[in-house]
Amino acid sequence: MDENLKKLQNIFRDILDDENLEITESFSQKDCEGWDSVAMVQIILAVESEFGVKFTTSEVANTRSVSDLLKKIS
Repeated sequence: MDENLKKLQNIFRDILDDENLEITESFSQKDCEGWDSVAMVQIILAVESEFGVKFTTSEVANTRSVSDLLKKIS
């Protein structure tokens, strides 16, 4: 597993409170009932902190999958 994907998986596991959660690049909000608007804000803040990036409002609004997050941090 790619290092960035591994870090994202840890973030998702923590925020969605599921230690067994396995994510892939194609993992999206449609795949996870717990990935709601509140979780999205928490995920974005955690990703910004972990990877030293900053999302614009537009980027947040258009983030729907792990792939979208990986594009921003790569």
